[in-house]
Amino acid sequence: MIRMKRTKITTILLTFLLVFQSFGASAFASFGTLLSDVSTQVSPGVTYTKQQYNGGYHRAVNLLNINLNDPYTALEVSLPEPLTAVSTVSNRALQNHYEGHFVIGAANAGFFDMAGKMPVNLIAKDNKLINIGISGTKTSKSPTNEPIAFGINRNGKAVIDRYKIEMITTIGGQTLNLNNFNGTRGEKAIHLYQSPKQTTGTNEWGTEIIISDVTPSPSSQIIGQTMTGTVSKVTRFGEGGNAAIPSNGFVISAHGQEWSEKLKNVQVGDMVDLSLSLGDVWQDAQYVIGTGPQLVKNGQVSISMDENDSFAKSRHPRTAITTNQAGDQVYLVTVDGRQNGYSNGATLREFANYLISIGAYNAINLDGGGSTAIAVRELGTAQPKLVNSPSEGVERKVSSVFQVISTAPTSDPKTLKLTKPDGKILKGTKVQLAYKYALDQYMNLVQVNANDITLSVDGNVGSTSGLTFTAENAGSGKIIASYNDATGEVPVTVVDKLDKIEIQPKSVVIGTNESIQLSANAIYNGGEPIIFDKSVIKWSVDGNIGTITPDGKFIAGQEKAAGNIIAQFENVTASIPVKVGVDPVMVDGFESLAKWSADQAKAKAAVELASGSGNVQEGKNSLKLSYDFTTAEDGIKVAYASAKTSIDLKGYPKELGLWVKGDGAGHWLRANITDGTGKQHTINFTEEHGLTWTGWKYVRAVVPANLPLPLKFDRIYVAEAVKEKQNKGAIYFDGLQSAYVNNHPAPQANPNEGAGNGNGNGNGTGSGQAPDPNVSFKDITNKHWAYQSVVFLSNRGIIKGYEDNTFRPNAEITRAMAAAMIAREFKLTDSKDKALPFNDVKNTHYAYTAIKAVSEAGIINGQPGGKFAPDAPLTRAEMAVILNRAYKLEGETTKTFTDVKASHWAAKDIAILAANNVTGGYEDGSFKPSKPTTRAEFSSFMERVIKMNTNKE
Repeated sequence: MIRMKRTKITTILLTFLLVFQSFGASAFASFGTLLSDVSTQVSPGVTYTKQQYNGGYHRAVNLLNINLNDPYTALEVSLPEPLTAVSTVSNRALQNHYEGHFVIGAANAGFFDMAGKMPVNLIAKDNKLINIGISGTKTSKSPTNEPIAFGINRNGKAVIDRYKIEMITTIGGQTLNLNNFNGTRGEKAIHLYQSPKQTTGTNEWGTEIIISDVTPSPSSQIIGQTMTGTVSKVTRFGEGGNAAIPSNGFVISAHGQEWSEKLKNVQVGDMVDLSLSLGDVWQDAQYVIGTGPQLVKNGQVSISMDENDSFAKSRHPRTAITTNQAGDQVYLVTVDGRQNGYSNGATLREFANYLISIGAYNAINLDGGGSTAIAVRELGTAQPKLVNSPSEGVERKVSSVFQVISTAPTSDPKTLKLTKPDGKILKGTKVQLAYKYALDQYMNLVQVNANDITLSVDGNVGSTSGLTFTAENAGSGKIIASYNDATGEVPVTVVDKLDKIEIQPKSVVIGTNESIQLSANAIYNGGEPIIFDKSVIKWSVDGNIGTITPDGKFIAGQEKAAGNIIAQFENVTASIPVKVGVDPVMVDGFESLAKWSADQAKAKAAVELASGSGNVQEGKNSLKLSYDFTTAEDGIKVAYASAKTSIDLKGYPKELGLWVKGDGAGHWLRANITDGTGKQHTINFTEEHGLTWTGWKYVRAVVPANLPLPLKFDRIYVAEAVKEKQNKGAIYFDGLQSAYVNNHPAPQANPNEGAGNGNGNGNGTGSGQAPDPNVSFKDITNKHWAYQSVVFLSNRGIIKGYEDNTFRPNAEITRAMAAAMIAREFKLTDSKDKALPFNDVKNTHYAYTAIKAVSEAGIINGQPGGKFAPDAPLTRAEMAVILNRAYKLEGETTKTFTDVKASHWAAKDIAILAANNVTGGYEDGSFKPSKPTTRAEFSSFMERVIKMNTNKE
């Protein structure tokens, strides 16, 4: 422990708030962009800083800034007992943590032998030699090739400097320098051996002198003190070797004929002196820990090893200790590594430059890599705990440990820490404060009963009751917590308005009689969160879609409908679109392989498009998943058809439906979806061993309730755990759709099984027969708002329904459907001598000729990349442009829409529709140009334009 005179502290100024700059040069460019830099004073003399850098590499840094001038702060070295008893940094810190000796921080120190667990380098403590180890090696590729150490000297200052081990003996009238201590005796070397070794372990080609009755005792090998003993036995060259070491003495062992001659006059009974020195710098030091390499010397990079060695030039987790020039400030620093995306570590030169940037005058590397670990007693906690992320995922056991100690006694509470949710508070809102902890003047945790804390308010912004604050007046102030002489403050700002409401989810697609809980966020000043009482939001619905409770729970009606849910606070409103009782929505029809790829686990898998009779259930193609479960690996075999990019699921489906052509192998058919938090969920299209059929079958998978939105579809897969059932085979997928009611009906099967009849594409020509235009559709009655428009266009032969005699008014109209309707209305035909300029419309597409005709007429153009996107939803902006081009509308208006800027590509066409009273937009003043157009909406708009033109004529 650091010895220093204790003085009475009358005042200690504590800064408990987290700050975002720990020192002037913390944003070190070589480490990348500084993303976060959070510093906290955790004891009177210690500040803990956590940094995250991101650039070419990620770096996660943890460091302790230790002020050795503080009378309550000490920097100790903790050694295992015995020396081979390794333990983790955090466990060692907990073992040494007690009243009056609080471990504020700890980190791994010197190197140790992973096999024998002995420290590798010099250790001296309280001027006593603990371990000599390796005082330098012959190769510069070793981190400890030079004898350099960190320690606390006799003046209590931190020192990084070289040491020189000198073991000098006077024996047989000669004064000799011994080469090493308890190590392997080298050729022509002379060594000293003593307890805890039992024997020297040497061969017979040496001279060994056993010295007994040594005073002072060799067990207390005091640096700088001379020991004296008597020769009790001499083993000459060739006589034996491997001498036993006396408990109260030592053995001098010299190799070779040359030493035999030099020591031939030594006799039993001779007196022998022995002294040990590390150099004047380290005489009477509190402790010395040999390590390396040195990284910084006199404020400059100075790496005492070969930087071309992989230890130096590769990026690894690192640990270091630094000193300032005066030796009264120390940094314990770790950089995590070997964890892509979090922290890649650093080279020694990168690390050295970083250490200089934080103020290091001298710095030395400690045992890093998988041993890198740092524990901290963070503010408001009772014990130290690991705060970095070891590269192996768990803490490695280590030998020596540096510990930062606070000897400050626990005293009465001085500071209270209370918290509230982040953000300004809306007037009228009650906010519950949370009591976190109480600290004494030395930042030690003390116990306080939260019920005994009283609150008051400064600034006339509200009042308190217990730990509840009620916001009453706009303005800024603070809540003051008191307990005896302890106080704490929580700043508050109260506002009496908000700028925006955001509803979650942003849209609702739901089955009839189903319910969903909505929430609203209040936004202030363009993006700041607002704390507000949820009851101030007034919920309502627009349209015959259902009801909503005061707390935002929407209950859908009994009939299919479309409308909006509205949230309002005073004059601020927000709305989201709602579809109730919608027909199943296509997720993917497997017409293209562009979205899909194969993956596997302990198996082989491949995906391809399939077509032809018997292999298609809807449209032109299906997806074939081939699997091979006969691979050599044991365990569960899985073959995946994976979406290359997760596919958005509209709203909150109750089920997913899928056509599957089975092979009768009895495997398990499953899928994965992801919720709004990124968590993946597994859903089942069959039970285990349930894929028993051959031919096509429609299957359903239940979507778990109450998942955070939005939901995404990831992959379909077939799995088999039973070894005897692990075969080869193939299954086919078609028509993956999301449904919004339980046990939704299966879609009508394709009678021609892939002959390309267009079933389900919305044009109603699957059988080649158009439905009777006078026949009403079973899913739209005369009570529907767009009924007359649908009848008008149906009787005109412009729009058609589906083969099941439905119209699906709330389904989104595609660009291909719109092309077909425009072509029918204007009786357009395509020229036979021109090629279609779009690469995504095959001549087998049901709307091929219509798309070609409207394109040649200049009514509907393509999209970037030579595509038409026939199956993409037609947006409201596209609808405005198409109708204006087709009917050549004109007009001007002063009406504007809140979400259509003058620079919008369709602004002129939208304004023309408004000028002709074809559209008035939404009640909130928006037009929603990017919103998909439903079949009912397009019918209504088209009817208005046709009738308007007819009246003009």
